Amino acid sequence: AIRSLLCVVLSFFAAHTHYSSTNRRMGCGASSQAKHAITLNKEVMIFQLGTNNWQSVEEPAPGSGILHEAHHLAYNAMPGCHSYSVYPSAVHAENPGREKVKVAKLPHKIPICESVSPVSDKRWHGMSDAEIEEYLKRLEDLCYEQMALGEKETGKTYDFAIAHHCFLNQVVMQRVIKKRVEGGKAKTPLVAFCHGTALKMFNLEVKGDPEYPMRFKKMMEELKVFDDVQAVVTISEDNKKMFLHHFPNFEPANVFVSMNGYNPLVFYKHPDTLQEGLSKFTTKTYEGSGTECQTIPGDKYKKMVLFVGKFADWKRLDMVLKAAKLYEAKYPDCCTVIAGTGQPGDVKYYHEMAFKELGLEKTYFVGAQMQPELARLCSVADVGVFPSKAEPFGMVFIECMACGTPVIGANSGGPRDFVSEDVGFLIPDDELSVPSTDKLVNDLFSAVCKALDEDWKTTKGPNCHKLTERFSMNEQCAGIVDKLSDILKL
Repeated sequence: AIRSLLCVVLSFFAAHTHYSSTNRRMGCGASSQAKHAITLNKEVMIFQLGTNNWQSVEEPAPGSGILHEAHHLAYNAMPGCHSYSVYPSAVHAENPGREKVKVAKLPHKIPICESVSPVSDKRWHGMSDAEIEEYLKRLEDLCYEQMALGEKETGKTYDFAIAHHCFLNQVVMQRVIKKRVEGGKAKTPLVAFCHGTALKMFNLEVKGDPEYPMRFKKMMEELKVFDDVQAVVTISEDNKKMFLHHFPNFEPANVFVSMNGYNPLVFYKHPDTLQEGLSKFTTKTYEGSGTECQTIPGDKYKKMVLFVGKFADWKRLDMVLKAAKLYEAKYPDCCTVIAGTGQPGDVKYYHEMAFKELGLEKTYFVGAQMQPELARLCSVADVGVFPSKAEPFGMVFIECMACGTPVIGANSGGPRDFVSEDVGFLIPDDELSVPSTDKLVNDLFSAVCKALDEDWKTTKGPNCHKLTERFSMNEQCAGIVDKLSDILKL
């Protein structure tokens, strides 16, 4: 084994965060969850290339961008471990608040595999071959430069490079590693971190979806990209099966599941009452709505249902809103809070569904929130509702449970690996319907009623907190190093 357990190096995370000291306050919940840090018995040198931006006020990040940043910090917090990183941004050209990282400033929005993201509607399939090549070359040059800088600063060589998502980042690193070998460097083992959205895109290409003509899966196969990959990290058993379905010649023994970790310095149970917590948030609207933003009247409510997610059809916010019409009528003192955003057209669509089509009066859209604010919402909610279709992993489930709040999701994708009736419920999802069917809406309504009637917050909340102890970011990163050490014979 490559690691041993020591006291956690909490000061690293506190000193290297975007958030103010007020937002960083830990409290008992954080310190009790973050019990272990990792010391390695040899120095480990890691390079990481991300597909998405890291979190900032100006540029909200999707889950994989948040995870890349958290991994970068966690690796560098381990004595004897170095992580150098590159990630793209449509807004920033540098990140002065972080060490050992360079930012690839793009001349356009960050491309996405499928659906939409809160900050981009630019799809890879909408880009020309020339645009794709320009993107690849931009990242190739910066990664080559950053890898060289890391070796110069540490005097070490890289043990492995991690390319996030099973897509063009592997192409970039394939080029970078080849160029380094041609320059006399040893060949760096390449690891793919499979988040899931690229595999969804490959599914759509294979299916023959007219919006996703066969292009990129064919590219990956023609370039024999995974011939140059030594190991694949996946975030769920479903994710692993899907990867091996698309790339059946890859050695299964070198593909392993590493369930995502969360940051216990941010996600822990905050002490606010529901009334206090709600009153700290202001609603967000959209341009041309004719409505004004308002502070949520927390003193009106004794129960709260929370949704967090981007406004993409597969997140099935429509199901939440339609169920809200039913349970808000049954429970006059219950409100619904929607945290997240999307492209302007999607924001308008869901706002109009909620207020014009469904006539909801106790549902509040609060827009995109930074992680400390999400932790506060999770802490005061009675239940978190995240009914995505085939969610690749479901980090929001873990974060919500870390705050002591039970969860409801759909019985498909990654949440099946860790959500049991001890911590919540997964509604049947055999048909994977988008948009949501009446049955899905009614099943969600029934589950929410059960959660409120049986006071899951009290009965299941302690189980939620206990479950998340095994999902710390430190443990995940240490486990990845352990497994890769075995596969790569480090």
